[in-house]
Amino acid sequence: MQTQDLISRLATDLAPVSPNAVSRALNRALVLGLAGNTAVLAGVYGIGSDMPEQMLTAGFWIKLAFPLGTIAAALTLADRLARPGYPSRRAWLKALAPVAAMLAVTVALKMATPAELRLRLPLGETGIGGLAGIVLLSLPALAAAMHAMKRLAPTRLALTGAGIGLLAGAQGVFVYTLFRPASPWFMVDAWHVCAIPAVMAIGTILAPRILRW
Repeated sequence: MQTQDLISRLATDLAPVSPNAVSRALNRALVLGLAGNTAVLAGVYGIGSDMPEQMLTAGFWIKLAFPLGTIAAALTLADRLARPGYPSRRAWLKALAPVAAMLAVTVALKMATPAELRLRLPLGETGIGGLAGIVLLSLPALAAAMHAMKRLAPTRLALTGAGIGLLAGAQGVFVYTLFRPASPWFMVDAWHVCAIPAVMAIGTILAPRILRW
């Protein structure tokens, strides 16, 4: 077979790719991931009976601002990482900014509280249990994002894994926050924030194996 014949056969019936194909794939993964996270939440923890009442309060939405902002920025980052040759430094800065800001708030709250009162701070479920719970809730979102990226064209596989790990971790924090709607709106738990780098690490390890062409 001549080279030209091979090229002609490969090019037969090819349709142009929609310019929104990447965004659609990632948005679909986002929806599937949140659905999977919610299913795990309902199966493992259950849904709070007072959630409808809590949704009518300002504090409920203030608590959700951090994970929602991180999800939005991480979705843009994932879109960049899925396109070979696209710069992603600015997208990384925007996606990591909410995480860094929340860690700063946590430290500031801790330092501003007198030592004898720090143990009384309503910091929620701290410790390995809380971190592990968020990581568990993030796994369906990570799997959905990996599946979407597998069908796209990322070339920086480890970075891509970290990026979609950031997206999945933020989804896990979002769903975990829904699990605890009655906690104070000013509750800041460093373990919740640290769960995001943990999911990023999982994504960094798995992506070169799963996304390899």
